[in-house]
Amino acid sequence: MPPCAPDRPPLPRAALLTAASCLRLSGSTDEPVRLLQSLCNAALDDDALCRSIERNAILCVQVLRVANSAYYGQSRKIETVRQALLLLGINALRGIAAAACVAQMIPQRIPGLRDTSAVLRHSLATAIASDWLATSRAPALIPQAFIAGLLHNLGTLVQAAVDPDGVAAIIAASRTGPCELRQLEKEHVAIGHEDAAAVVLDAWQLPHSVIAAASHHHQPAEAPETHRTLVSLVALAADLALASGSTFPLEPVAPTVPRHRGAIAVLDLSAAEFAAACEEVRQRLTRFGPLLS
Repeated sequence: MPPCAPDRPPLPRAALLTAASCLRLSGSTDEPVRLLQSLCNAALDDDALCRSIERNAILCVQVLRVANSAYYGQSRKIETVRQALLLLGINALRGIAAAACVAQMIPQRIPGLRDTSAVLRHSLATAIASDWLATSRAPALIPQAFIAGLLHNLGTLVQAAVDPDGVAAIIAASRTGPCELRQLEKEHVAIGHEDAAAVVLDAWQLPHSVIAAASHHHQPAEAPETHRTLVSLVALAADLALASGSTFPLEPVAPTVPRHRGAIAVLDLSAAEFAAACEEVRQRLTRFGPLLS
């Protein structure tokens, strides 16, 4: 993980959790966090998934709006969560529920990061790319891939809340030319976004694999070996998200070539497949339009 700016002391865990709480992103007893914990459980069955969504009326409405988006092309309106499950399948419904949950949790503005919608869009695009890569390259990771991609950039929001001046400095520096985000974090902020995500996701008691994806996606080789394939998948998915146009203020320019050559090697992805995946991500992102509007 990247060290903090050398002239600033590290932020204590309590400060990060307080910042997350202010963002409606904290508290292991909060309903959205409980739902994410359930959705991360690969053994979650159909009935438990439906009950989890149906308990939250706002979430239920959002899930049905996404399920009825034009992308899915259903011939009749989906009126219940159980209909969505039957027509779309458990993994699709799990992903929609997680996306709606995170969209519900993220405020429209944070000090130091006014455009949180771009962060949400990038996170959704990364989740979609993660799911695509898992389906084609690592089917055993399908239950985890979407959520790991969705949460990989959560630390950016916490970082912006706890250190708005530092994040504003990174955004300003990124406009002057290409620079690796981790390097800018070393120069400007009290904590890296990967570290911030690790603290919050650990407090939420999410799986170690999801925490590893959030805390090592810029350097998959640093991840624990047991989770390295998932981390490599999320790292490459984040590149796909940027390349497909889902940039955000801290990474406003897509890399001209994939940054994670190691991840490409692990997943055996050709340049042609990378290009095709970018277009697929753009198309699939349209299904989540109701959450982004």
